[in-house]
Amino acid sequence: MKKLTAIFMLLVFCNCAHSETKARFLFIGDIMVHDQQLDAAKLKDGSYDFSPSFRRVKSLLIDDFLVGNLETVFAGTGKKLKYAGFPFFNTPDIFTENLSNDLGVDLLSLANNHIFDRGSNGAKRTTEILNSADIAWIGLGVGDIPSNDAVILDNNGVRAAFINHSYGSNEWPKSSDVHLNVTAENDIIQSMKRAKSLSPDIIIALFHWGNEYHYKPNVHQKKAADTAFSEGANLIVGTHPHVLQPVEVRISSGDVCAVAWSLGNFVSFQRTKPRERTIILSAEFIKNDEGNTRLSRLAAAPLYVIAPGRKRTEVTYAGTNENLINSLDFEGLSKSQINNLRGIGRSVIEFLGAGKDFDEFGFNILWKEESPDILPKSKKKSPL
Repeated sequence: MKKLTAIFMLLVFCNCAHSETKARFLFIGDIMVHDQQLDAAKLKDGSYDFSPSFRRVKSLLIDDFLVGNLETVFAGTGKKLKYAGFPFFNTPDIFTENLSNDLGVDLLSLANNHIFDRGSNGAKRTTEILNSADIAWIGLGVGDIPSNDAVILDNNGVRAAFINHSYGSNEWPKSSDVHLNVTAENDIIQSMKRAKSLSPDIIIALFHWGNEYHYKPNVHQKKAADTAFSEGANLIVGTHPHVLQPVEVRISSGDVCAVAWSLGNFVSFQRTKPRERTIILSAEFIKNDEGNTRLSRLAAAPLYVIAPGRKRTEVTYAGTNENLINSLDFEGLSKSQINNLRGIGRSVIEFLGAGKDFDEFGFNILWKEESPDILPKSKKKSPL
């Protein structure tokens, strides 16, 4: 009996000695609210409800660590201020409830070209509204938060430090009390130093960059990515082009890092096919008992932003995983519409160079450490 007990304890010890922690991060692209979306969300009593836009994909997102790019502001109304879409966005505060309750957003990047649409006051108020909604944000220096700062968040025991920079802004406020983090080399290096000072397990850079409506990264994107990687970034996720760009995995001396050059629009009323195609990017990291953390898998779920009415948009799964198709909400869509979604999803997956294999969540696998030499390679020039 004592011998069996000893063997059992040895087995328990061995299992504990090789324990690993897995953390899954999800990323979505530009979150935009155009005039048509405002009109569709406005109720008879004057309040707003944007939840119909997300009902078809809520279960894909709500329970995971989610990061998105907020390409609007919460500037409030009054004193000549009103809610509006492009070119000077201003969205009702209630939208934060949709971000939290319908999407489960944990972190929003604010370093983008629309953050100063309503001046420095609009930018500052946006951070205050997000704080009150308990949604973390990154990308601005305001108040006690310095420019080129980093934020660290815990996901299942994996400490992830985030930095966020933009190529610039459409508007520049006269006030200097709000600073936009830009993609200049020295600024990225400063943010990376602050990220490393937080003793993270991984560092994730969120960059707003590139040429709008281009399917390939430009030289400035590549330079910024090289700077971040040279300073120790594990993953880079890009926004701004409003269309998808490829995902690239780099392996050097056994170390793996990756960049998703652009995720496209998550939700908007930009009604052309390239701007309606997007993905949820899934990045999984494993932390071993020695505290070392590595990227273990990348996967993607293709999405399509449909417009069942003249104004409302709905983010919809466009993949081919049967389990997801059977579990998600396609109510009100015709058989031909659903078949069209499948074709769109296949085009997106081919553009990204993902395989036909799915992970346990139903996402198409882009890269996995079990087959490190099989890299995502775009098979099409565009996601059309």
